[in-house]
Amino acid sequence: MFNFDVPRYEKVVSDAIALRPGIEAAVDAVCAEGYKNIFFIGCGGTYSHTWPMAYWVDSVTDKIEMHTVIAKEFVLMGHKRFSKDSVCVFSTRSGNTKEIVEAAKFCKEAGARTIVYVSNDNTPICEYADYKVSSFAEDDCLAEAIYTFQIFLVARFLKNAGVFDKYDQLVKEYEGIVPYLLKAKELYEDRCCEMAAKHKDMDYVMVVGSGMLWGEAYDYAMCILEEMQWIKTKSIHAAEFFHGTLELLEKDMPMILLYGEDETEPLMERVERFARNITDDINIFRTSDVELPFTDPEFRKIVSPMICYVITERLSCHLEKERNHPLTTRRYYRQFDY
Repeated sequence: MFNFDVPRYEKVVSDAIALRPGIEAAVDAVCAEGYKNIFFIGCGGTYSHTWPMAYWVDSVTDKIEMHTVIAKEFVLMGHKRFSKDSVCVFSTRSGNTKEIVEAAKFCKEAGARTIVYVSNDNTPICEYADYKVSSFAEDDCLAEAIYTFQIFLVARFLKNAGVFDKYDQLVKEYEGIVPYLLKAKELYEDRCCEMAAKHKDMDYVMVVGSGMLWGEAYDYAMCILEEMQWIKTKSIHAAEFFHGTLELLEKDMPMILLYGEDETEPLMERVERFARNITDDINIFRTSDVELPFTDPEFRKIVSPMICYVITERLSCHLEKERNHPLTTRRYYRQFDY
C-alpha cells in the first residue's frame, strides 16, 4: 500500500487494545462509586468520534444517560445535567489542545470524575485526569486508538449496567482485529488511488452519512478534506439531505456516501437513489465490504465508524500525493493564537 507502514500500524492498534485492563479498572471504579451520567467532551475530530458512542447507547438502553458536547461551548454555557456526579470522558492526541484542557479543568474543579485517553503522555491534559490511559498514535491512525478506547469504555459501562452480556465475547474477538483492518485498507487501496486521481482538482464535494457514521461524515469533511486538503466540503446527514442541500446537486458533482451497518441504512439508500438521477460521480465507502473477526452482527455495527475511518484513510493518503498537498500542511490551524 502506498505510503503505509504496516509494522507501525500494527503496533499502534495493538497498543491501544492493550489498554483494556486500565479502561476496565477505571469504569469499574466509577460504577462502584456510582454516577449520574456520562459526558463525552471534545472538539473537531474528538467531538465527532463520540457521536457513534451516543448513538450506540441510545439505541440499546435507557439505563445510561450520555451526552456529547463541544468542549468550549460546554465550558461557556454549562449544562443542566452536569454535576459532580457526572463522568467526563476526553480523547486527545496532542494532550495540549487548549479547549480540551480547559474543559477538563472545568470538570475537575466542579468535582466530576474524568477519564482521559491521550496519545502524548505527560502533557497538560494529564493534570486533570482522574483515570488516564495512554498509547502512541498519530493522525493517520488516531481514530483506531480513540475508537478502541471508547468502544471498550462504553461496552464496560453497558456491561456493568446489566444491558450488555456480550462484553466478554466482544473484547475477546476484538483482540484479533488488526489483520482485518489491514485487509480492509488493501481492499480499498486501488479504488481510492483511482478516486484520488480523478478528483484531485475538485473544488467542492458532498459527504453524506447517517447513524453510527454521521460523525465520520462530519469528521472526514471538516478535518480531512477541509483542514488537511483545503477542499470546500459539505457534511450532510442523510436524513437532512432533502431539506436544502439537494438543491445544490449538479451533474458530475462529486459525492462521497458512507454506508454503515445500522438502522439508518434506508436513509442512505434514499439519498443515493435521488442523487443518481443527477450526478454520475457517486463514490461509496461501505463497511459491510470488510471482513471482520466477529461472530455477532451487532459487533459490526459497533465498530463500523472505525472501519469507515480505516478505509477512507486510503483516499486521504492518495489525495495527498495527487494534489501534492501534505496532510500536515496548515495555513491557520495552530499557526496563530485564536
